[in-house]
Amino acid sequence: MEHVIDLEHQAARIAEGADLCVQCGLCLSVCPTYALTGEEIQSPRGRVMLYRAAAVGELMDDQTVLKAAYDCLDCQACQTICPSGVKPGELALETRAALQGGQTHSPPLRAMLEAFKHPWAMDLVNAALLGYQRSGLQGWVRGSGLLRGLASHYGGRWADLQTMESLLPQRPIAPAMRLRRPRWTPHRGAYRGTVAFFLGCVMNAVFSEASAASCELLARNGYDVVLLPETSCCGAPHIEEGDDRGYRQLAAKTARLYGDLAVDAIVTDCAACGAELKKLGRYFADDPELATPLARVSALARGISEFLRWAGIRETGATGPGRPTTYQDACHLCHAQGICKQPRELLQDNPQVAYVELEGADACCGSAGIYNLSHRETSQELLKGKVERVRRSGAEVLAAENPGCLLQLEAGCREAGLAVEVRHTSLILLDAYLEGEAPGGA
Repeated sequence: MEHVIDLEHQAARIAEGADLCVQCGLCLSVCPTYALTGEEIQSPRGRVMLYRAAAVGELMDDQTVLKAAYDCLDCQACQTICPSGVKPGELALETRAALQGGQTHSPPLRAMLEAFKHPWAMDLVNAALLGYQRSGLQGWVRGSGLLRGLASHYGGRWADLQTMESLLPQRPIAPAMRLRRPRWTPHRGAYRGTVAFFLGCVMNAVFSEASAASCELLARNGYDVVLLPETSCCGAPHIEEGDDRGYRQLAAKTARLYGDLAVDAIVTDCAACGAELKKLGRYFADDPELATPLARVSALARGISEFLRWAGIRETGATGPGRPTTYQDACHLCHAQGICKQPRELLQDNPQVAYVELEGADACCGSAGIYNLSHRETSQELLKGKVERVRRSGAEVLAAENPGCLLQLEAGCREAGLAVEVRHTSLILLDAYLEGEAPGGA
């Protein structure tokens, strides 16, 4: 069924959410854009008032409101601190959708969002990246400085291309997870249950080795792992760009695949996917077709660290001393889901890790979907501060659990000449198991 956004209902929901704001100003203390500019319109409080004015018809300047909504990183730090339950990040996304009629008007973005709907498209992206690296072209492009020079001289699309290229990992990319992982991975040791692994788009294309590690961790901890290769995007990129129609299409597919799947949990190692899966039941609560299956999906959704910490991770047999390791909170893990302690506790319990806390770990790194492309200067300012704090931590390893964060942080450390290995938490945890099994291991 084709979805047409109900603007009246959307406006009412925006106004209702905005009316919760008592303008206390606590959100100003944690908002990255307000910290950089000091401007009220760049604060959660200021934006919420704009959204409300547009929703009730007091302000007809859609472009001003849209700009304010897109200037928001949707990091949701303001939602964590708000005593009144206002959700400025979610209101920003709803405002984007409402003022755009439920679809993005940018042809390049429409093409990108359409590609995310098809699993094979992410496999093609992975194949292209493998070819780019293995042919030596990546090394030549970076060594020659060609793109950097063109971006500096001409700006515009060249600057966009330079930014996108700089975000690609230096380390070798592995083949797509969807093509090399079986639909069923049996448990090891005593059986503890069956879980579905929700394969993320960028995780499949760029970080498949991390997702393979996540599945291996689940199996080693007694769980049969079901992988559905026909899984599409969770819908986060679509709703972030105001594409409510695409978001509904993907939600319907998720409901069809996972709504009545006989599993104990739906686990993901992508923070954005986890946040979106948990949100689906609430977002579609009034939908007669999707409410029931998506409520079940949301109830079963778990982040990989959240699930492993809850289940109790089995002994690895590894020994120390550990490498100095710190952790960056993904916004959609810590602020959107409240998963902050669990990854740290898993790292602290790992004998191969000497954990050090990162100053301002829960502050956004500036990735935020495609914010590092659409708002390059702001994103880079946030990243520079983050990298400097990583430097001061003395860590040799930086852990994170979201593909956008991993790409952004790796690029930032590389640009700053900082010899820090940026890794997904699952890879760090799996290393301990492998070390414990190695000859001479415990």
